Amino acid sequence: MNNDLLFSIESFPPLPESVKKINELCQFEEIDLKSVIKVIESDPILYTDILRFSNVPHHGFRHPITSISQAIALFGIAAIRGMSLTAALKAHPYTDVSPYGMSIHDWFGVMERQQRFLDLWLGKKNRAVIQSLGGLTFILEIGRLVASYALMLADKSHRFSEYEPEKLGLEEKNILGGSGDELAAKLFGFWNFDPLFVNSLEYSITPDEGLEARTCAALKCARTLFTLKETQPFSVIEPLLVQYGFDVNDAKIAYEILTDESRED
Repeated sequence: MNNDLLFSIESFPPLPESVKKINELCQFEEIDLKSVIKVIESDPILYTDILRFSNVPHHGFRHPITSISQAIALFGIAAIRGMSLTAALKAHPYTDVSPYGMSIHDWFGVMERQQRFLDLWLGKKNRAVIQSLGGLTFILEIGRLVASYALMLADKSHRFSEYEPEKLGLEEKNILGGSGDELAAKLFGFWNFDPLFVNSLEYSITPDEGLEARTCAALKCARTLFTLKETQPFSVIEPLLVQYGFDVNDAKIAYEILTDESRED
């Protein structure tokens, strides 16, 4: 990776101190949940955003979630970490993804659909997969923001034309010298995120190259179905599901629930 790209990564505006602290706490084998709660409660924006996300209607809870301890008990620490990353990005000083022909609002919408699909699909029978990712499922397209920032620093004007993940990665490499996923992985490595988080992000489109190929394949399914431009038919991921030993019907049910919800909106 050339020096200009490395400079882009190292100069990318950092995460808030509260999110950095949550990341540090989540890397211990035994996570001190009281300390995590204390960090979140000390940051009013983070506290409000996590409770807001916890209470969105599609979770279907009869009673409102009113505390961070409740949210952790219901969603798990990985989801709370993901919510904190999303909150940090929504408050981030750099929010331009126009090189991809979309608004920041639409960008967050794509990641929300990807995360929701993975949660509906894997949340009951494969919860361990979700937990092992440490919140990565919430920010699968973070590479697009990092790539946009690199373009801006290089004073390059480019509108990416591809939207299928593999083709888009190649176009990013041709323009920048590295794909958005590679840039984002370097960034999160620079921010001292754990190796599995970083590796799964970098290889979420090329699963066989990752440390946990099956986990990366699950991420690829979400990114292949819900691209930056549109939702793809379920059939596009069926070969991938079979190849990595996932239950096709479970994934299809999750997809249909999510697409039905989108039509109702």
